Amino acid sequence: MRNIYLSILSICLTTIVSAQYIVLDPGTADITGDPSEIAEAHATIKNNGPENQDMTWLRKVNDIPELWESSVCDPNLCWAPFANSPSYGFTLTSGGSGNTYIKFDARNMPTGPAVPGNGHVEINFYSISDSANYNALGVYTANLDGVGFHSPNAENSFTVYPNPAVSDVNLIASYSSNIQKIKIVNIVGKTVYDMNWVTSSGKMLLSVEQFPEGIYFVQFINESNDIVATKKLAVKD
Repeated sequence: MRNIYLSILSICLTTIVSAQYIVLDPGTADITGDPSEIAEAHATIKNNGPENQDMTWLRKVNDIPELWESSVCDPNLCWAPFANSPSYGFTLTSGGSGNTYIKFDARNMPTGPAVPGNGHVEINFYSISDSANYNALGVYTANLDGVGFHSPNAENSFTVYPNPAVSDVNLIASYSSNIQKIKIVNIVGKTVYDMNWVTSSGKMLLSVEQFPEGIYFVQFINESNDIVATKKLAVKD
């Protein structure tokens, strides 16, 4: 009996130690829009833990076109485009929440013109005093080509970046869209590549080095074999 109690205690302690109390909703924040306007991809950060936490963040990925700018906004402040971490953090009370977002600026100011394309930013949010248990990864993407994508559900979103692509391309699909397969179709409608969607993170990496330079279309296919979204992809040598 004592061993049973010790086993239960061990499981409980393991659960407590490995608990992740910081949650971002949505896990991937997407925005589509016109490159001539600043676009904002928003996510709510919440502290589900039993204690207040002083939080900070680190921008670990800033994959945007050369002439774009991206700015990180935490619940306290919107920081300058060059800031990969804040000068000071913010506090999340137990059960409290706040707004986080990325400003994607494709206007190419002050000279212009605006630069269409896709951008992707990843932010690590974590507690200054207890980063092991209070942390979350924020993923923010922008599709600023002035053309929306087809989706039967407005809550589902699909992103292909970088675009144009030279070697690798990232494919992102909302979890609720139940994507099962990806097809790559060339400009005349011929399928040149297909693969199963074998990820629980909603993100896959595809090498495009085997594709000749040109325009392709990425088809996101669900469990009913329906094409629920199509994204244009340019491949360059």
